[in-house]
Amino acid sequence: MSDRIVITARPLCRGENEVVAALRERGYEVITHPDPTPPRPDQLERYLADAVGMIAGAERIPAEVLARAPRLRVISRHGIGTDGVDLAAATELGIPVTYVPDVMADAVADMTMGLLLAVARRICEGNAAVKAGRWERELHADVTGRVLGLIGTGRIGMAVAQRARAFRMRLLGHDPAPNPLFVEELGGDYVALDELLAAADFVSLHVPLSSATHRLIDRERLARMKPTAFLISTARGGLVDPDALYAALREGRLAGAAFDVFPQEPPEPHPVWQLPNVITTPHVASFTPKTVAAIARGALGNLLAALNGERVPHCANPEVYARGVRR
Repeated sequence: MSDRIVITARPLCRGENEVVAALRERGYEVITHPDPTPPRPDQLERYLADAVGMIAGAERIPAEVLARAPRLRVISRHGIGTDGVDLAAATELGIPVTYVPDVMADAVADMTMGLLLAVARRICEGNAAVKAGRWERELHADVTGRVLGLIGTGRIGMAVAQRARAFRMRLLGHDPAPNPLFVEELGGDYVALDELLAAADFVSLHVPLSSATHRLIDRERLARMKPTAFLISTARGGLVDPDALYAALREGRLAGAAFDVFPQEPPEPHPVWQLPNVITTPHVASFTPKTVAAIARGALGNLLAALNGERVPHCANPEVYARGVRR
């Protein structure tokens, strides 16, 4: 029987592609998830029951699923985030969890600026009005010369800052690991989080989801923002409390918000996503041909390297190598 590889990353589950072909050429049995929605834990258990490797999407992979995958030797994330995987359980079982850095910054930064412009200039509302036969002309928010607050100045945050310079925006940053280039090359200033929230006309989130950042933007922090400010997130949905955001928007304490990510995907029904001053897109910031191809190559390379017994440099749980990886 051929060793099984499970693929749940949506861009790689749409018929034959280079990754599937490359794995089959190497003699692997390839199982792809057929539905547009992420697999449920019970589906994952069935897929992984006899699998040696996985190219994963953004679905949750909890400890109980990993415990029922006795042959699984690597989880290769199709992207950069690994917060959906129980890393402690994976480490305990000797399973490296890999990711693909460096390739999606431009695409996600482009989308971030697109969402920022769309929510500030009410582009989606205007488009819907004209198509419905209404001619509604109202004042919109300025973008050029305004203050952009970046919570997180890693690869994507820096790429957004570079684009914002073209709009002559003042750049404020908050990051526990400051990047000197943000100050030296882009002219940004690092400030405390509360100061950033109080000063920014636009707040853009670019941090991973962790116990420290879960619902980072809550009722108290939303209260520190200007009523004319906008919140944008292309990072992780769990960074924002949707109930608190809904209250702030409904009560006029925030001007608008734009999201490409949600606490659960597809999102559970919530009135905040239906507000006219909220723009939503289905987690597609990195979905461009160039970026998806680069991520696929990286995910495939990580998978094959781990299956060959090599140490993968982009590993979310590097301590697994000291404990001993599964063979």
